[in-house]
Amino acid sequence: MNTKYWNLSLTLIISFIVFVFFTLIQSTVLLLLKPENLEFTPTGYENLAYSNLGIISSISSLFGVVAILFFIYFKKVSIIDYLNLYMPKLKTTILFIFLSFFTMFFMEMLSRDYPDLFDTNFVLDSYKAANNLLVLYIGVVILGPIFEEFLFRGFLFKGLENSFIGGHGAVFISATIFSLVHIQYGLPIILCMLFPMAVLLGYARLKSNSLLLPILIHTINNLLTCLVTHFEVY
Repeated sequence: MNTKYWNLSLTLIISFIVFVFFTLIQSTVLLLLKPENLEFTPTGYENLAYSNLGIISSISSLFGVVAILFFIYFKKVSIIDYLNLYMPKLKTTILFIFLSFFTMFFMEMLSRDYPDLFDTNFVLDSYKAANNLLVLYIGVVILGPIFEEFLFRGFLFKGLENSFIGGHGAVFISATIFSLVHIQYGLPIILCMLFPMAVLLGYARLKSNSLLLPILIHTINNLLTCLVTHFEVY
């Protein structure tokens, strides 16, 4: 039995704890940002969240990363080793970046051909309402992807990969969980866009043996999404 890393059951439990902690931090930041005159309504809090998405994402992501590192610390294993923070090979990097661009292009064409099916106002509304675009980019393009990759293709992936599930199973299980926690985008986007991209990120991690590659791809994807949205808004 490999005791170097958390076993499968504890990996799942810890991952759930980290995600709940991350969500609680989001809610706490939102409450701290609430003006005294804001009415206690779902619409009021939704608008508040949209306008402050950058700071909410930044703070909660930082706390989430710290929580993951906290649990890794108890295993007395190098963070670099546990999360596979190694430099990927150039050939593998180029291959998966090419595949990611192809996937993003296909998704863009799909959304243009079927606008009603993939219609979601989440990205557009949060971009329009953002109080500070620089903070939004820091939270959504940089810190958000780092936390999500640390959790899903890092900590969770490690526990799955080192169990009876193995590497390929780790790709699909982590992709499924990753997709489900983004329920705000709706089922068509989850099935046709988020899940395929999550599988690609999982195989980028598996084939490169590096978490840095999926972090890079995830960051590029979010950056391009923000830039496309920017030109739609402005």
